[in-house]
Amino acid sequence: MKCNVIKLNEDDQFISKIKNGDSQIARFYEYDASLSDSFSKRLNTPNNGREEQLSSVIKSYMSDLDLSESQIMNIKDLAKGAKVVIGGQQAGLFGGPLYTFHKIFSIITLSNQLTNQYNEKIIPVFWIAGEDHDFDEVNHTFVFNHKKATLDKIKYHTMTPPETSVTRFTPDKEALLESLNQFFKELTETSHSNEVYQLCRSIILRYENWTDIFKGLLHEIFKEYGVLLLDAQFTELRKMEKPIFKDILDKSEKLDQAFRDTQSKIEAQGLNPMIQTDTNTHLFIHDENMRQLLKYKDGRFITSKSEKSYSKEDLFNIIENEPERISNNVVTRPVMEEWLFNTVAFIGGPSEIKYWAELKEVFNLLNVEMPIVLPRLRISYMYDRTKKLLKQYNLKTETIISYGVEQDRQKFVREKASQELIDEVEQMKVKQQQLTERLKSQVAGNHDNELLIEKNNEIHQEQYHYLLKRYLLNVERENDISMRQFREINEVLHPMGGLQERIWNPLQIMNDFGKNVFHPSTYPPLHYTFDHIIIKP
Repeated sequence: MKCNVIKLNEDDQFISKIKNGDSQIARFYEYDASLSDSFSKRLNTPNNGREEQLSSVIKSYMSDLDLSESQIMNIKDLAKGAKVVIGGQQAGLFGGPLYTFHKIFSIITLSNQLTNQYNEKIIPVFWIAGEDHDFDEVNHTFVFNHKKATLDKIKYHTMTPPETSVTRFTPDKEALLESLNQFFKELTETSHSNEVYQLCRSIILRYENWTDIFKGLLHEIFKEYGVLLLDAQFTELRKMEKPIFKDILDKSEKLDQAFRDTQSKIEAQGLNPMIQTDTNTHLFIHDENMRQLLKYKDGRFITSKSEKSYSKEDLFNIIENEPERISNNVVTRPVMEEWLFNTVAFIGGPSEIKYWAELKEVFNLLNVEMPIVLPRLRISYMYDRTKKLLKQYNLKTETIISYGVEQDRQKFVREKASQELIDEVEQMKVKQQQLTERLKSQVAGNHDNELLIEKNNEIHQEQYHYLLKRYLLNVERENDISMRQFREINEVLHPMGGLQERIWNPLQIMNDFGKNVFHPSTYPPLHYTFDHIIIKP
């Protein structure tokens, strides 16, 4: 596999500002990610004393997996006080979008680099956001059909979408297998297809709940890298979190104010806040088989869906005796992660690292230091066929990944069209406009006639526009093969107007290049970078 790094023109300059240590951005984080000494400073911070207990919890959570030697060693090293690089993601269908895997590769890459650079063991940890309950975000994925050059949506269908956390959700296995079958029907059959399909099928049949199926797939792919996995909703973990839950609840008013004040400061810097929430408690409770947001009002904590209420003492008792019923929202989840782990760096997506900037004072209030915050690696896969098509149409990879093919496609169509005819139509439009202006000058002051003339011009201009559009559409039809190839390029490198990794599913890459394409023996060694990576399998 070949690996190249390219620079993309980006509309969003937030990541570039972090890379360059922009003071406007850096002030909202504990550490400046652009400074090399930030890592040595963070590595020298004292541990929180929870590492042995946390190691035991992770060992318990992963006990149903066939652990690799490196995972076993990392669990032991965690108990001895080794620090971590961490990131997380919701449990998506069949692994979710490619960027889930890329986030894990980011964690692996940075932990290895830091281990080698500082001669200190740093462990890669992936946090499964099993407490999330927005099932519509995780119940579907997309598959690229090479033959048709189309993207198709594959969805797990259920008559009763869960309102509880995805960890509590047990999918219908027949329906899930049907979704898997639909996914593979759209794929080009390769020598790898059956092996990848059987792997996924066996995982679905082996595990019961939604996040365990997700865990099973991630484990099979990344176990040789020593990655440790942990579900936020794991009951033993919730028991461990009781002290910080109580602290969050006790300081809920001050915590909310700290969060709102930081958002105001961000707005004052001309930045748009990322977190949208109207709660003032920032905790959820599992009640009446639903995950419900708590909101403090008139001395009571009211649930969002049933309007049931609790006193602070009620909630303290629930935290003490039933901690698995309590979970974090977007404001408190990052603090919880860092309270648990001795973290060197947190790896997040572009939106995640933005909203972490809104939480600095929340961290301070709860006496938890924010780690170094870094964006995940961004990776695209370049097929031989795609590379040939780019060369055939003289297209630049960087431009297509950033903006898609539409501008180049239109240029191609116009080059195939009769420029003489196009010019004639454009001249007619100009003449029509000139005639309109002369007529309007003749009836100046007569409002009704002015409107009539302008309306007449609009009709004529629309007709000329339609004529040109139909002509160019006919040119496209005459060049149907090229139009399909442009579409193919776009769906591979810029699907649905964005990056490949945001839409494509990892099983696509495994089907085309092998079950072990992400294995350390096959995948190219990566170096952490702020730039975009192109991998040619």
